[in-house]
Amino acid sequence: MTKQFAVLTLAAGALALAACGQKAEEAAPAATPSEAATPAPGDGDSQGDALVPGTNYNATAKIPCAGYKSAAAGMCDAGVIRNGAEGTTVEVTLADGTKRIIFFNPDGSFLSFSTAEADGTSSMEISSEKEGDVTTAKLGTETYEIPDVFVIGD
Repeated sequence: MTKQFAVLTLAAGALALAACGQKAEEAAPAATPSEAATPAPGDGDSQGDALVPGTNYNATAKIPCAGYKSAAAGMCDAGVIRNGAEGTTVEVTLADGTKRIIFFNPDGSFLSFSTAEADGTSSMEISSEKEGDVTTAKLGTETYEIPDVFVIGD
């Protein structure tokens, strides 16, 4: 048991050293095949996602949106929080400051919206469509077009 703890401590230390400029492969033992098979979300460097400065988001973007309070199609600000095995959360900010929270499974597939009885969203129909690399999430008459790369990273 103590030996396993030492290995975990070493791995955590390697991550801290890698953040200071040392290459991870110089600081940590090679990954086991099962560890190597699990991709880290993020920018393709296997180090996981960074945060957009001053936010809790791994990325921000403007995404196509429509239908909120009968609004015409436009662009909405969005931020993504990638939680690995927990899935991904996309927060969309609407013109009046209202936020829509959209949940995705760890594999990037659409899961659901956050809804509430207080604002009437709990009675709205929820659905999604996938076309190419874009998921269109629908809440009642509202639509949000979310690219796969935004949800899962590159």
